[in-house]
Amino acid sequence: MRRQLSTAAIVIALAATATACNSDGVDARPDNSAGAAQSQAPKDPAPAPDKGGADKSGDLALGGTATLKAKNGAQVAVTLKNWVDPAKSDNRYMQPSAGKRWVAAQFEISNTGTVVYDDAPRNGVKVIDDQGQTFTHSMGQTTSGPNLPATVKLKAGEKALGYVVVSVAENSKPKAVTYTPDSGFAKETGQWMVAK
Repeated sequence: MRRQLSTAAIVIALAATATACNSDGVDARPDNSAGAAQSQAPKDPAPAPDKGGADKSGDLALGGTATLKAKNGAQVAVTLKNWVDPAKSDNRYMQPSAGKRWVAAQFEISNTGTVVYDDAPRNGVKVIDDQGQTFTHSMGQTTSGPNLPATVKLKAGEKALGYVVVSVAENSKPKAVTYTPDSGFAKETGQWMVAK
């Protein structure tokens, strides 16, 4: 009789433990082994939120491609093809203001979806320095190559290529350049590291 009661008590205790484990997904039993810690770690941690929305690329390097969605359902593959710091003006009458210098990011934007991508892409580019300051595009053409068009209307399979000129403080140390579709108002942002 005692053996049956002991067996019943063990079965009830195991059932209670199993219920606790299944009710909230957390194992209530302490286990200090390294293997247990690894098996309980989430496999796909959620990315940290970004002020501009979801960062779909992580921190990419020069040449990396971010696949981003626009608000109308268009999808683009954006590649940072080149980074120039400092960038030189191709016009002696149009130069950076006193205390500033130009940098230039060459982007290739490819429509990889089925919806037309209609945007003013230069508005979606930002340069962030090591102090957290943000700089946006400025007027100007560099000797590095042609500018990205002011507006694009890309059908599926079409692409645009060009530089975006950004004026930064003379002593600024750019750390990253970002691209956000819809003139910077989409929920997804690509980020490339450009620090020297």
